[in-house]
Amino acid sequence: MNAGMPLLGAIAFSTCSLGALYGGWRFFVAYRITGSRLLLAAAALSVVAPLAMIALAGAAGSGTVIQAGFPAVGAVAGAGFGVSRSRRLAPLTAGLWLPSAVAQWRDGDGGPLTDLLGTLLGEDGAAHASRSAALVNALAEPLGIPASETDDLVIAALLHGLSAGLNGGGRCEPGTAQYAATARMVQRVRSGKKAAGIILLLAERWDGTGPGGLIAEEIPVGTRAVAAAEAFDRASRQGLAHARKWIREESGGAFDPVVVDELMHLTRPVAVA
Repeated sequence: MNAGMPLLGAIAFSTCSLGALYGGWRFFVAYRITGSRLLLAAAALSVVAPLAMIALAGAAGSGTVIQAGFPAVGAVAGAGFGVSRSRRLAPLTAGLWLPSAVAQWRDGDGGPLTDLLGTLLGEDGAAHASRSAALVNALAEPLGIPASETDDLVIAALLHGLSAGLNGGGRCEPGTAQYAATARMVQRVRSGKKAAGIILLLAERWDGTGPGGLIAEEIPVGTRAVAAAEAFDRASRQGLAHARKWIREESGGAFDPVVVDELMHLTRPVAVA
């Protein structure tokens, strides 16, 4: 840099450049999670912007270019984060905030993940995810699932509809492609591999007629629990009585009869004295 460049200008430019480079790293991590080309372009721009300003300053032999340009570099560093809470840019939102939200949930603070799901899935989709997770959490102990594995089941239930949010919808109807897309994202989140494995197999059926042909106990018990819980909650949109009747009809077909029995017990109507 030119020796005559004011010290404050140099400090400001350096700070903004570091911010842009950090933003570039965050955007690249987000790209790895979602595969969005928008995020890859943002990562490249965040890295190129400060380097271009330095190159221009060197060619001009003056710090004037840098002094004039550091606000633009700062804008590059912050613009993505400023718009990333918009549902219209769901891949950006998920890629940037999902890793930290999951980490905070595991540390006991579920607020950020709840807020993120609300942004991505809308009120209805986020409520479905929350209710599914509550059912799974209640099913874990009676099904003999160790407490050390329950968190992964709950995370899987919370995130199973994530790809629907990225595609502009709030509900995740059963489908191998949607579950596979969600699993690919979740497995790239730190400590997300077990939850991703659960999500990947959610389209399997107890009777072996699912896409992978897994049958009965070949399907992990955690996956069986999440599949039944989220399907039960979807069916309950037409009323609890309908959901109970429907899940009982699917016992031994789509769902593990033992899991269905536990669901029936958990959701039984309470008699009012």
